[in-house]
Amino acid sequence: MTELRKMGLAQSRQRPTDTGVKLTTFIPMRIVRHKTNRVIVQPGADGEHATRAGADATLLKALARALYWQQLLDSGHVANIAELAAAEGLDKVRVQKTLKIARLAPDIAENIARGRDPVGLSLEFFIRQELPDDWEDQRQMIVALRPQVA
Repeated sequence: MTELRKMGLAQSRQRPTDTGVKLTTFIPMRIVRHKTNRVIVQPGADGEHATRAGADATLLKALARALYWQQLLDSGHVANIAELAAAEGLDKVRVQKTLKIARLAPDIAENIARGRDPVGLSLEFFIRQELPDDWEDQRQMIVALRPQVA
């Protein structure tokens, strides 16, 4: 019977068999539920500070786009959001909602880029939620994402 371990380091074992060597690898992980999704989180993370095991590619791409689009607006390469949306071939509302991410506190943006964002933080979260302008309020909003252990 397989032993279930909740915490620890990755382990590998080799066992000789009749046909060669059997390699067994154990990688500790936790699966938590956030609303309807189950996400693998880093081992040892408690409920309040649980982060997903890797970067959310969709959120990371949206962050990069938002920062690039904001740079285009700030530099005057595009006059407004309507012109930006037309140039990107996207709906104006989608561009507006994605641009909200460019206003994130620098530490939150860095955590997203490094894959240390909390479970439940996604592009859809930012599109559906009102994003406060105050960075401390943003931090509190993100800390409020507490996953339920599955």
